[in-house]
Amino acid sequence: MDKTIILNEVVYGNHERHRIDIFIPENVKYSEGVILFIHGGGWHDGDKTIHHPDAKYFSDRGCICVTMNYRFVSEDLSVFNELDDITSALKTIKIKCSEYGFDIKKVMLSGGSAGGHLSLLYAYIRCDESPIKPVAACVYCPPVIFGEPDFLMGISGEFEEWKYSIISKCSGFHVTKDNLSNAEVQNALARISPINYVSKECIPTAVFYGKSDDLIPMWHIEKFLDLLEENDVKHDALLFENSGHALDKDPEAKIKSREIIEDYAEKYF
Repeated sequence: MDKTIILNEVVYGNHERHRIDIFIPENVKYSEGVILFIHGGGWHDGDKTIHHPDAKYFSDRGCICVTMNYRFVSEDLSVFNELDDITSALKTIKIKCSEYGFDIKKVMLSGGSAGGHLSLLYAYIRCDESPIKPVAACVYCPPVIFGEPDFLMGISGEFEEWKYSIISKCSGFHVTKDNLSNAEVQNALARISPINYVSKECIPTAVFYGKSDDLIPMWHIEKFLDLLEENDVKHDALLFENSGHALDKDPEAKIKSREIIEDYAEKYF
């Protein structure tokens, strides 16, 4: 296999979480494109290294790839701040890749769970201001609707208060089980729900999801896919028949999802 240059812990901002890893193949197939992997972890946990196997897989096939860390949500930071981090990361990606002779003009956003959500939200609402133009999103089990009572349905009982704490931090608005139906709360949650930004202008989108997901109800994903269809958005959907949120019970579907990402790189880079 070709040798890949790996630039670890590249700084893209002032926070300790502002770090990216860049994978540049010896023989780059798409000199203007990059795949950016955004990790999951409930918006408050996780690390970019979880996507190193993906970055290695696609860099072995000629794609420049990047994995990124970002600041976690807190009382002072919402998902909109995490979107700001994506913008900052893309600025640095463009600069660093230019040092190796590549003028990056296109980005495919990818990630799982919270990373899938951030990928979609960024692609749909920050596309015009992005330093690198988003041309596709390929996401795994993404949260697309925040305002429904069954969102994160597997987190209940003694952990339910924690669930609403995370949703509050994501939205920047105090959310509880009792005020979920409040109009102001619904508006706040609508603003961070990718489903509310689906339009004919959306970039090509691939969604990979599990039939037994205990966090993201399947009807959320199906409603999202229906909207993509109604708006004539180019899209693909792949159901992992035996898997839950981790998508770890369908090895053939995993292979197929990577084939779809490769196909998107071929089409849109």
